[in-house]
Amino acid sequence: MYERYHIHVVPTLGRHHPVPKFVVRRADNCINCGKCERACVYGAHKRDTNDLRKMAEPDSTLCKNCFRCVVECPQRALSIKVNDEFRNLGKGVWTPVRVSTMWNEAENAKIPVLGAGYRGNFSGPGYDAMWTDMSEIVRPTRDGIHGREFISTSVDIGRKPPLLRFDENGSLLTQMGPIVDLPVPFLLDVSRISVTDAALKGMAGAAKELGTLMVLPLDSVSKLNGEAPAELLVPLISSVQDLERVPPQARMVEISHSPEWKNVLKELKEKRPGLLVSIRVQPSKELMAAVDDMAREADVLHVLFAESGMDHDGQYARDTMRLLHRHLVKVGLRDGVTVISSGGLAAAEMVPKSIICGSDAVTLETALLVALGCHVCEKCEDCPSDLRSAPEEFVKCRVTNLCSAWRDQMLEMLGAMGIREVRRLRGETGRAIFQEDAHRDAFSDITGGGNVE
Repeated sequence: MYERYHIHVVPTLGRHHPVPKFVVRRADNCINCGKCERACVYGAHKRDTNDLRKMAEPDSTLCKNCFRCVVECPQRALSIKVNDEFRNLGKGVWTPVRVSTMWNEAENAKIPVLGAGYRGNFSGPGYDAMWTDMSEIVRPTRDGIHGREFISTSVDIGRKPPLLRFDENGSLLTQMGPIVDLPVPFLLDVSRISVTDAALKGMAGAAKELGTLMVLPLDSVSKLNGEAPAELLVPLISSVQDLERVPPQARMVEISHSPEWKNVLKELKEKRPGLLVSIRVQPSKELMAAVDDMAREADVLHVLFAESGMDHDGQYARDTMRLLHRHLVKVGLRDGVTVISSGGLAAAEMVPKSIICGSDAVTLETALLVALGCHVCEKCEDCPSDLRSAPEEFVKCRVTNLCSAWRDQMLEMLGAMGIREVRRLRGETGRAIFQEDAHRDAFSDITGGGNVE
């Protein structure tokens, strides 16, 4: 019987003390009148349960910076400031707001509500200089997660033939390669991050709950002790000999790009014909010169960007993926190969943005650690969230919650654009607005039609 794809989520509190964006302080001249309690609709101010005559210390984690309590206080005993610890969260594209937002998504699996009173920049580097066009007039039945029509987020991983050939009797002549169907356009990837054995098992459990693949080092496969379905594992191997350690149920493996990649791929295909082979490539100018051969032979191209969202030449993933996609389209190879992008995905909106720029799917890496409470602060030796002691079930629930929240946000975006399946979003740059294009269109006439700096 047909059953619509559903992610089972369990609200899971974080293991570390929350880092509030604002700090509310109560001065000694407070007269405990309780006006702040009546003024705050968020519950940041309450009476002391041990002595109801006094006000308890404000709960800064609930403060939304509305300043109503400050205005209502007759003694001017309350003050609000931005928390210095909050300012120090994250780095680069991993801004404090994004880190704290992902903590909340991993806790309750709900779509965040942001933007009220926002007075900051509406553009930034990389994917932040890109907006999705939601001006399409759509029917209410296609309204995101609340719509009555089904919106598909599934993607196909593997090679696809350019056309189908049949004989005179109608029998299919085209040889169809293996295809892996994923219900969500993102994979979990622990090949470039450090995780404990418990966290590894928890993330494998999340992959099972989501029905997606998990990329991992070959040595980590044995650490799972067979607890995760082998068909969901994508081991990273370095030679054909490593194939003996790959579970027979595995449907895909990854190899790193090297001068011998073509021979390795050929031998892998000969030994296990039904196995998908992905080539991990570093985006650079050299990639564009060699990508044609890889696109003809490999099932998947896994493009690895840094977690800053940039390649080795200092170009952002947004621009590199657009160039790669357009090149493969121009030479007639794009529809045959699957392209997966990794790195710099610090918000749910960046998944569909990456797909618009040409990816078929993406992988989540640092986002998995942030879901567990990572501060992205480069203090792993003295982790403020103690990630090394995170239990398996906690990891599974938090990662599953984060992915569920990100999928719901994708459904909202697809619904707003009137698109019923995420596969149609690939390369649809016409459904996006790029900052440099908008800037040129707005100011080129003023500057005489030249380039706008």
